[in-house]
Amino acid sequence: MIKPSAFTRVVVLTLTSALTLSATLAQQDISGGAGSLLASAEVEAKLGKGIFTPAQNRTHAAKPLEKKTVTRSAHTSRQTTAGNRQGSNSGRGSNRNTNTGGTNTGGTNTSSRNTGSTNTGSTNTGSTNTGSRNTSSRNTGSTNTGTTSTGGTTTTPALDAEDYNQQGDDFFDAGQFDKAVASYQQAIKLRADYPEAHLNLGETLFNLGRYDEAIAADQKAIALKSNWAEAYRALGIAYLKTDKSREALEALKKAYDLGAKDSETTGALSLAYYDEGVAAYNADKFAEAIADYQQAVNLNPNYAEAFDNLGDAYRRMNKLPEAAEAYKRAVAIKPNLLETYSNLSWTYDKLGRYPEAADAYKQVIRLKPDDAEANNNMGYALGKSKRWPEALAAFQRAIQLKPDYAEAYSNLGWAYNNLKNYTAAVEPLKKSIQLKPALPEGHFNLGLSYFNLKQPNEALAEFQQTIQLKSDWPAAQNNLGVAYGNLGKFKEAAAAHKEAVRLNPQYSGAYFNLGVDYWRLGDKKAANEQYVKLQTLDPNNAKALYQVLQTKPPKN
Repeated sequence: MIKPSAFTRVVVLTLTSALTLSATLAQQDISGGAGSLLASAEVEAKLGKGIFTPAQNRTHAAKPLEKKTVTRSAHTSRQTTAGNRQGSNSGRGSNRNTNTGGTNTGGTNTSSRNTGSTNTGSTNTGSTNTGSRNTSSRNTGSTNTGTTSTGGTTTTPALDAEDYNQQGDDFFDAGQFDKAVASYQQAIKLRADYPEAHLNLGETLFNLGRYDEAIAADQKAIALKSNWAEAYRALGIAYLKTDKSREALEALKKAYDLGAKDSETTGALSLAYYDEGVAAYNADKFAEAIADYQQAVNLNPNYAEAFDNLGDAYRRMNKLPEAAEAYKRAVAIKPNLLETYSNLSWTYDKLGRYPEAADAYKQVIRLKPDDAEANNNMGYALGKSKRWPEALAAFQRAIQLKPDYAEAYSNLGWAYNNLKNYTAAVEPLKKSIQLKPALPEGHFNLGLSYFNLKQPNEALAEFQQTIQLKSDWPAAQNNLGVAYGNLGKFKEAAAAHKEAVRLNPQYSGAYFNLGVDYWRLGDKKAANEQYVKLQTLDPNNAKALYQVLQTKPPKN
């Protein structure tokens, strides 16, 4: 056996005396050995265990497209800034002029609609008609195409495809979508390979809520003009309205790749990625969901719901730092997202960032003051931050809101234990067990109260009950062993401590206590084996156990 240095012997002299006296009284340190509380099991064994309500896993829902109408992509002359839709030059390529007031006798007017037709002005062979075009005559889609007078007889030429397309534009702009459909259909009837008319028809059908027909018209426009970003955008938006997120995504990606970087395209593409993320998340494909939600927020950095769902996906993959960051982004954009704050609080709890968890729970309570679970969880985070008086107040508020809240009663007892008010802890802990007899934390914390109140039989009974409810709890097995040892039952104590180290091979306090058990049983070899294990695992506890083993065990 390797002996510690003389300096070490001096350092642990006081501890040795305390342990020797403890052993004489058949007592053990509940945290084990030097009581350094290095591991979570040792902390629980000595300080008890609080309970917080975990975050709930919810199904994600697709976000519907809010847009009810669109503006035309294929404007025939003028451009619109609505949704960054650019007017396109359609038809044959020459300017059809509109006169803003007055007479146009065939000249060029700067306020021109580009329909692809030719303004020939008028021909007068003996009459007084000069063949004027005037925007005042094009009200709600009517078009004065010019007249020809021959020998006093006036005739009106038939409309061509471009005229009908222009007529449809005027009806569209006036909100008369049914009439616009008829005009665009006439244009297509006269000229089937007219992509602008097909797109205009598709967007008009979209505005009428006839989405499947709109998709067909948009597809026809793309078939005629394959690299047309506006047509792909219109198709993608129509797909979103029919809940075909995969098809929408492909069409909108094509529009984006073709140069449509306007807010309407990026917004719709972000929504398509969001919907794909929803489908992946609900299928438990969390890595795919993360990729899709990340694309959604890249395109729309103010998309709070996408950040929220991104946090959920990270949390389900146990990537808690990333989850916390995503939740933080969501509430920074929308500060009233109650469920997001709740999930952020839970994530901070799991990360051990308890002050931040307490602050997040305060936000939950701000949004929902009567939330008993939030008050309980805030108390838990405050307790883990060693802010016990504040924790007491939070647990009491939770109980006031929910008088049958067993976990909050257990936590109230836990807080009193940590304030060393063991007598005050007993009543709420008994209440927690009365409300929920199968609550292991309630029995465990009550066992600690009795242990510190020097009521060994009552402590043993509570730890036994804890193990019956949760046999795989290392700290409970350790404390059960200590309770047996305090009653001089060292064989039972050794069995419990062996189970504790089996469940947690890094549990140095339980190794120390097991060494003491073997020492009291006179099994020096087994006791020394625990010392050897502790030399590597926890040198401080190894030194403490060494000092015990140098003394003669008292008679049982």
